[in-house]
Order: sequence, then C-alpha cells, then structure tokens
Amino acid sequence: MNFNERSIAALVFVFALVVDCHSQVAAPTPLPACLIQYSSSVGNGQSSSDLVLYNSNGTFTVINSSFSDQGTNGTNAPASGTFTYAVDPTNSAHATITYGSGVLSPINLYFTATDSGSLVPLNQIVTNASSYSFTLSPMQANSGCRAVSSRCELAAAGVSISGFIINESGGPQWVLVRAEGKSLGTYGLPDGVSSPSFTLHNSAGAVVGTSSVWSSDPNLVSGYETIFSLVGDFPLESGSDEGVLLIQLNPGAYTAVFQAGSGGSILCDVYMLPF
Repeated sequence: MNFNERSIAALVFVFALVVDCHSQVAAPTPLPACLIQYSSSVGNGQSSSDLVLYNSNGTFTVINSSFSDQGTNGTNAPASGTFTYAVDPTNSAHATITYGSGVLSPINLYFTATDSGSLVPLNQIVTNASSYSFTLSPMQANSGCRAVSSRCELAAAGVSISGFIINESGGPQWVLVRAEGKSLGTYGLPDGVSSPSFTLHNSAGAVVGTSSVWSSDPNLVSGYETIFSLVGDFPLESGSDEGVLLIQLNPGAYTAVFQAGSGGSILCDVYMLPF
C-alpha cells in the first residue's frame, strides 16, 4: 500500500468515526402539530432557510421560504396543501414527509435528537462540508399565545421602547413582533405613523433582529397572514408599510426599540407563539 492509499484509508477511518459520533433517536410517531425549520448551507456562500407549519389534520403551510446565494437574496413562492408522514420501518430514526399539491417530495428527516436532526443520511455527513439540518418546535400545551401590546403617540423622530421576558423552561420560543401604523385607521385611529419599524435587543444590548416591511415581498405575505391568524392578531392593511419580525428567541429579557417615518399613533405588539 503506497502513501496515498494509506492516507485515503486513514481518512475513511476518521470519517467513519465522525459519523459514528452522531447518535440517533426514534422519530416521533405520529408527527405532532409543529413548526419545522429547514436549513441548508453548501459551503460556497449559498444557504437557505424554510419555516413550515404542520397541522394535526395533515395540512401544511410554508410561512417563510428564503435563500441567500452569494449575496443575492430572494424568496420562493408560497405553498400549502396536504402532507403524509411515515417512519421508516427499517430505521426508527428516519422519517419522511411527503407533500401533495405538486410540491417536491419527499423530505427525509434523520433524527439525532427528539427535536432536531439532519436532512441527509448520517453516513453522508462530512465535517466542514454541506450542511442540511432541521429543527422541530412542537406545539406547547398552552393553546393560543401570550402577548404584550402598547399604543402611544410617537413624536416625529421619536422612539418607543417595549420590553418583554421569555421564561419558558422548554427552551427557545417563536415570537412575532409587529409595529403598526397605517392599519390602525381601520379601527378609528387615522393618525397612524408611516413606515413603523423596530430593532430587537437582548439583555446585553446586542441586536438580535430587525423588522422588515411585511408586504414588501409578495411571496411572504400569505405566510405572515397565517401567523397573524394563528396568534389571533388583526390583519394588516394590504400593501401597508408596517414592520414585522418572526424570530426564535432563547429564554431571557428583550427590548424592542420602535421608530417611524412620521409622528402619530403607533401600536407595538409582541406575541409568543405556542411553539
């Protein structure tokens, strides 16, 4: 065996050890009502992240579908329909989700924890190479959502600050934050601010998220509307310039700093989703 052959054999052995380090757990049966975030990175500046709501009645809705391709950002068209979920009888850690309505399928889930895993077989995982993973957030026992809402008269160039605390013992929680102005006119407040937006900070003062105009990307509008309905919040006016953020946050204290393009009434909402 020459040097190159010995090197290749050694790499194969190390690779086998790396693969063996990934433990497997049984996939849930059946799939609970949940949000699943799919993430991928292929190591050349290309990445994507999809967030999908799976209902217990076998229907799904893609609520966020985006990608980053070497600095070029964009989104995919929204999708919804029915799905089927099955656990592989030969491998209890492997499950598949098959979509109806013409969506590409199936999606393979290989569970390495009760709420996360890989989208490719474990024997194909290579350190520092392509990464395809998922995180599952099951619906929590509490139905509905908890919310913090405040309305104020914002001076021109002024700010409004709202704080909230996530103290869930179960780990990260999905949170919806909204800055509302124009849509307030539907409810008798015609002086709503224009272009309301916000920046979200953690307890250390670091920025963990910023709002985007909810209507700016038509591919995301139906997804936002699904979340608005899920938390019981009122719909935003079609085409309005109001800012929203859907984000998963760890337990802790957070501060949202709101601002707008004009003075007037602003409503600042924070909803903790049951996921």
